Order: sequence, then structure tokens, then C-alpha cells
Amino acid sequence: MQIATKIWDSGWGAVFLTVYTGVVIHLVTPESLFLKTLAVLPTILVMFLADRQNNRLIDFFAGGELRRSTDQIQEITGNGDFYESAPEELQNRVDDFDRRAYQKNISILAGLIIAVTTPFVGVYLRGTLGLAIGLLVGLLAAQLLTRRSIQELNRLAQNISKPYTAKYENQ
Repeated sequence: MQIATKIWDSGWGAVFLTVYTGVVIHLVTPESLFLKTLAVLPTILVMFLADRQNNRLIDFFAGGELRRSTDQIQEITGNGDFYESAPEELQNRVDDFDRRAYQKNISILAGLIIAVTTPFVGVYLRGTLGLAIGLLVGLLAAQLLTRRSIQELNRLAQNISKPYTAKYENQ
């Protein structure tokens, strides 16, 4: 995919990670304008990682569900090249799954980064009170970004076989 498409498809996880990084940089060094421009670097790194390791990340977070779905598709179609032999509508749905999985992988990784780093940033900025606030923000990031995205990724993996089931049962 093109860079603009990857940026557009990166979703809310990338937005939250960029905003979080910008706020942290501002709180740590409020006078440095140059460092504030570097707030996008963690997001670019996560986007690059999600792009290059998309299949591995999907397999790690939704491997069981995806394996069950692909086994079911192979049983229905009777061959291993079910994507190439599928009609364009089904290919578009698989491509949509890949795009959404990329989004969910970015949200998962962004949530993990925010959840792990907020307690340390909190301690650095405000001591024990900052630790408590950092843990709270970290738990929210883990819940809202990571956990929900993993659940959604598993749901998407479960639903990937439904178009094949509907098409091939009617034949």
C-alpha cells in the first residue's frame, strides 16, 4: 500500500499514540519545539512494525480463530488457493479484513506502549501521585486500545469464513 493509505488506515491507535507522545514531550521539555515535532516517531515506528509484521501479529493475537476460519474455508472450497479462486466480492472482504487487522494491530501496539510507559512518565513527573495517575492511564489504554482491539481482531477472524460459507452453501 502507499504511505498515504497506510497513514489513513492506521486508525485511532496511531492518533492516541501521537497525542500521548506529544503531551509527554511537552510535559518533560515544554520549551523545546524541535522535540515536539518528534512526537510522530513512535507512531511511525509502530506503523512500520504493524505493516512488516502484520501476519505474525494477526497470528499471535488471533491465531486460533484465524486458523479455524481458514480450515473451515478450505473444507468449503476444497483447495488451498481460496482467495485467488474466490469472486471479487469475497476477495474485497478478505482485503477489508487485512486493512482492519492492520488498524487493530496498530491499536494493540499503541495501547501496550502507552500502558507500559505511563507509570514511568508519571513517576518522573510527579512521584507517587504520578505513578498512581500513570497506572490509571495505563489501565485505560490497555482496556480501551489493547483489549478491545484484540477482541475485535478475534471477531474479525471468526467472521472471515462467513462469506465463503454463504456462497458455497448455496451451490
